[in-house]
Amino acid sequence: MQGSVKERIRNNARDKQGKIRQKIKVYDVYYRYTDIATGRLKNTVKRGFLTKKEAEVFLLEINEQQQKGIFCQPQVILVKTFLDDWLNTYVKINVRKSTYYGYKRIIEHHLIPHLGGFELKKLTAVDIDRLYAYLLQKGRVDGKGGLTAKSVQYTHRVLNEALEHAVKKKLIYYNPVKGITTIPKPKPFNGNIYTADEILKLLTIVKDSMYEVPVALAAICGLRRGECLGLKEKDISFEEKTINIVRQLADVNNKTIISEPKSTNGIRLISAPDEVFAILEQHIKKNHYYKQLLGKEYDDQGWIVCRNDGKWIRPILFSKNFANLIKRNRLKKIRFHDLRHSCASLMLNSGVPMKIVSQILGHSSIGITADLYTHVLQENKKDAAKNVGDMLFGRDKE
Repeated sequence: MQGSVKERIRNNARDKQGKIRQKIKVYDVYYRYTDIATGRLKNTVKRGFLTKKEAEVFLLEINEQQQKGIFCQPQVILVKTFLDDWLNTYVKINVRKSTYYGYKRIIEHHLIPHLGGFELKKLTAVDIDRLYAYLLQKGRVDGKGGLTAKSVQYTHRVLNEALEHAVKKKLIYYNPVKGITTIPKPKPFNGNIYTADEILKLLTIVKDSMYEVPVALAAICGLRRGECLGLKEKDISFEEKTINIVRQLADVNNKTIISEPKSTNGIRLISAPDEVFAILEQHIKKNHYYKQLLGKEYDDQGWIVCRNDGKWIRPILFSKNFANLIKRNRLKKIRFHDLRHSCASLMLNSGVPMKIVSQILGHSSIGITADLYTHVLQENKKDAAKNVGDMLFGRDKE
């Protein structure tokens, strides 16, 4: 094997777990390569491997690449160059379109402007700590203050995923994100929800309107906004009393697109009360009436929630109009998505097992359901404790 591995001691360096050590052994790889421009041999070194095995594997790969004529000269890679390449060669082909644009927005607005000029292998945890602190104080693109902790946490997740990719590709040998101290922690979600009576009142208000179906599906069946708007007639089985969730409408980069549900578990078959199917059936009949009335001018793509001419409704406009509806009728202020939370709370309070609730909602894991509805579970625990006490000590429940 051409080249050598040399051991040395680094002071106040991080180990593989990201902990600072006063002294730590590291390994440097020394090797030679032919400069393409001059044809001369050059000596170089790759420093800082945390184990001897990693250093030897790297040297072996360098030797094999040179023998096969596929060796690339050592080069300085900027964070900007790496993130652009990762976004277009990995993210773009491995995630949903809406997720890709979310990553793209974070990289272009928050990561590249502040870290893009750094050399990738010299990026440190201190640099990242400073970035997060800045974003929390002054990170808004419009210059009007800082980002929320949740927005900075999304940035943190994207950067961590990107740098883990760089580690796997051996562009760096340690992910500096592991050593940061300012990971933002958003406050637990505590949105407004509607009680059963408030849901019934809302359903009365929206009866026979374009809002009736989505309100019923969100508040009674737990569907997301995009899933309500993406439902088609062929997804409904009136015989089996089931609804097949296989797509959603989403606003991405100022355009409405059809995509799969949020996660693989989002593709699901759910049941619903007879009252929901009665609402669906009535609304489908209404759509057929407009189809017959408008003839060729009706854009028949099978949407259930649609405009009178059959065309889909943009999710962003639906939410704005729903907010106006709530305000106009002087109802308790909620977002449309809060109807889904209301449904989950009603199910849990009525004794539906957590696993079943998670499956109905289409969460990717039961842990997500538990984290979102901790407050409901806490109340259920209190009720459970009281019930056990009543049974053991013969308390009068009246």
